[in-house]
Amino acid sequence: MIASGKPARQAGLTLIELLVTLAVIVIVSTIAVPGFQNLVATSRLTADHNELLVGLHLARSEAVKRREEVTAVVTRQGESGWRLEVKVDDGTSLANIDCTDSTENQCLLYRNASASPVGLSASSASQVTFNSLGRLVGGSCQVVDLGHQGNSESIKIGLTGRIGKSCA
Repeated sequence: MIASGKPARQAGLTLIELLVTLAVIVIVSTIAVPGFQNLVATSRLTADHNELLVGLHLARSEAVKRREEVTAVVTRQGESGWRLEVKVDDGTSLANIDCTDSTENQCLLYRNASASPVGLSASSASQVTFNSLGRLVGGSCQVVDLGHQGNSESIKIGLTGRIGKSCA
C-alpha cells in the first residue's frame, strides 16, 4: 500500500495530561475525605441514638402492657461504647437479672454496643424506670447524653414518661 503522507496518530495520554488528572484527583479527595468522615461520625451517632430511643420506648410500652415496673439500664463502657438492658422490675435486685443469659425471662432487651465509637456522658442517667402507667419513677427529668467526635445527642424522659428532645 501507498502511504498517504500523513503521520500516524498515536493513542494514549501524555505525561502532562496524566499529571493534571492526578492533581485534580488529589484536590478533590482532600476536600471530600473530611466531609465523608463527618458524615460517617454523624451516622454512627444517629444510629446509636435511635437504638437507645427504641429501647426506652420498649421499656415504657412493656411497663404499661405488663402493668408493672420496667427498668432500662444504660451502662457506660469506658470512653466509648454502651450497653442497654431492659428488665422487668419484680422487686428483686436488678443486678441479679443477667441479660447475657438468653433464657432469662425478666430481661426483655439486651444490646451490647461496647465496640461502638459512640459514648455516653458521665452525667447520663444509668437507670430509667417506668411504672404501670408508663410514667417515670423518680423525682425529675432524666437525660441520656450520647457523644461522638464533637457531636452530641440527648434523649430526655419527662415525668409523664414522654421520651423525646425535651422534658415536657
